[in-house]
Amino acid sequence: MNILKLLLAGEPLKLETGVYILLLVLFFVLCCVAIFFLVRGIRRDRNRLLAEKYKVSQLDRVGLEKMLAHKYEIATADTHFCVMLLQVHDVERMKLSLGEKQLQKIFLTLKERLIRVIPRGSKICDYAPDMLAVYMEEDMDNKGMSTVASVAIFECTRPITLITRAKLTLSVNAGILVYNEFSPDSSSFMQNMELTLATAFRAGVNKYAIYSEELAETQTEEYRQYQEIKEAIAENQFVLYYQPIFDMDNDKVYAYEALVRWQHPSLGLLAPSSFLPIMEQTGDINWIGVWAFDNMLAMQTRHYKAHPENSELIFSLNLSPKQLMWPHLAEEFRKIYKKYKIPADRICFEIVEFSIFGKVEEVSSNILKLKQIGFRIAVDDFGMEMSSLKLLDETKFDWVKLDRQFVDKAQDDFLIGGVVSTLTGYSENSGFIVIAEGIEDEVTLKYVKGLKVKYGQGYYFGRPQLPENYNL
Repeated sequence: MNILKLLLAGEPLKLETGVYILLLVLFFVLCCVAIFFLVRGIRRDRNRLLAEKYKVSQLDRVGLEKMLAHKYEIATADTHFCVMLLQVHDVERMKLSLGEKQLQKIFLTLKERLIRVIPRGSKICDYAPDMLAVYMEEDMDNKGMSTVASVAIFECTRPITLITRAKLTLSVNAGILVYNEFSPDSSSFMQNMELTLATAFRAGVNKYAIYSEELAETQTEEYRQYQEIKEAIAENQFVLYYQPIFDMDNDKVYAYEALVRWQHPSLGLLAPSSFLPIMEQTGDINWIGVWAFDNMLAMQTRHYKAHPENSELIFSLNLSPKQLMWPHLAEEFRKIYKKYKIPADRICFEIVEFSIFGKVEEVSSNILKLKQIGFRIAVDDFGMEMSSLKLLDETKFDWVKLDRQFVDKAQDDFLIGGVVSTLTGYSENSGFIVIAEGIEDEVTLKYVKGLKVKYGQGYYFGRPQLPENYNL
């Protein structure tokens, strides 16, 4: 009341220092709150205006297909447009580890970045869970398309800050093409768009491809196979066959190797050589590795439960260098392994081209992480790399599998036979076992035993078959 009287009388206020400080603090807090709401309002309005201007959230794949079909219906000599298809790698893994909400924010960030660099009037489409399509009404030559694709990849691969303040760097690929006579209708246009993206995948991560007539001529057959593989994944056409590894000293099965096969609906059972190279180019090799590991462990668990007397059996799975270069391989395998109650030393990973160990950081890291979990590691297709003995000792591999051709040559070449004998003697002191592959007859069996090799694999002991044929 006294303060009010002083104000009405025009008298100057005399406040204590503490009151002044309190008023200043309150004024500062009010300013901060006002600025916060102002910035949030500006950002919300900006995003709303951008969304309305570019129709970011109003175009899905069906909408894009309808729009392209309409464009083809009304096309004239002056019709010009192009579409860029962007695919983000490892979306399923990000969804599992970060959650659906965070993944949506990541894609929203990508759209906002693309809006700033694509031509005015362009539209962004949610083409697939891991893909964005950018529609641009521009008459572009190859140089123009290269510029757009390069800038788009640059923007998409800049680090994104997550809610946790961690930085996430994405890997993407892009395929881009213009409206021309090589795509006579909208369906052909979309097929060529996906073909171009598949071509970019084969070039490596963060690469782009531009559609051309030459590209279509050279890539159409591989694209057909790529499409069939995508359908095979969706329709669960892949199966695991198993081949025994025999303990020849004790005359019993020591382990089973899991081998991927494709049960093609029209071509029948296909060997890995007919589909794995394409899967390596498209990145699906990582999917098949995760799928095979999960399925093998599920079968292994069922077998141990039904036949506890066989709980010492080991099951192995092949890993290619391309798979081992995937930075997330060990962590993904760890997550799958946690679902099953299987001793880690009952699982082995077979690695070809093991000479790359120590030369590629991701490969070395994945192998060491797998060993730390407790899994066995095998060297597959071991041949005349005498310099590899040191690496065998340093890395502490558990198995060394002699290449079939190496075993065949050893029977006719005294020097190679001596190498095998040296290796078997070395293995006894180094803690790994030697397995001879390609044993198909009694002659080879006796020769291998004479070299003091105790374990063998080949048609003599059993061909790759479905698990039920081996009572697994």
